[in-house]
Amino acid sequence: LSTEPGRGAGRAGAGPGGGNQLSGRSSTSRSQTPEGPGPGPRAPAVGGPGRGGAPTPGGTTGLKTTKYTLLSFVPKNLFEQFHRLANVYFVLIALLNFVPAVNAFQPGLALAPVLFILAVTAFKDLWEDYSRHRSDQEINHLGCLVFSRRNHLC
Repeated sequence: LSTEPGRGAGRAGAGPGGGNQLSGRSSTSRSQTPEGPGPGPRAPAVGGPGRGGAPTPGGTTGLKTTKYTLLSFVPKNLFEQFHRLANVYFVLIALLNFVPAVNAFQPGLALAPVLFILAVTAFKDLWEDYSRHRSDQEINHLGCLVFSRRNHLC
């Protein structure tokens, strides 16, 4: 398995470039880079901006699966929570209690359950993201073996 740009990690017996000789197609399935069609929205960011996860000068090749940074947590989390229709509905009902003509009970009391649910969900998301960060750090600090075809006599 080579980390050189342009070299595929093909099967044993595959032709130059890592292609499959039987079908004429490449043995790699999908690109995991931002330029190509990735495997999905939660694909881990591995490697540099070049194809194949090749290391870039001054770049890192660490795994990063976290969704938030310290500065982006509050806006991103609120954005995600208000994409849930139920949260929008209950916030609107709570805000209607501030209109004197339609209030049913104390306006401050109407916001308490909504704010509690938003806070608990935000704490859960923060804990999950922190767990992903710890897992990423653990994986990124593991040793690895690199296979190079140059060292073989065949």
